[in-house]
Amino acid sequence: MWMATGERQAARIRNLYLKAILRQDVSFFDKETHTGEVIGRMSGDTVLIQNAMGEKVGI
Repeated sequence: MWMATGERQAARIRNLYLKAILRQDVSFFDKETHTGEVIGRMSGDTVLIQNAMGEKVGI
């Protein structure tokens, strides 16, 4: 049960994160980020949240 909850929350967070990134001005991508940094952060952070909610909360 906790694993499913973690997966659902991670998917929801990814969706909201992507929407927030797409609302940024183009200059944000020119000055603030490097290639792949946004995707790396999004996937890495959501995996940590998914693991914390799925495994660690259940324990």
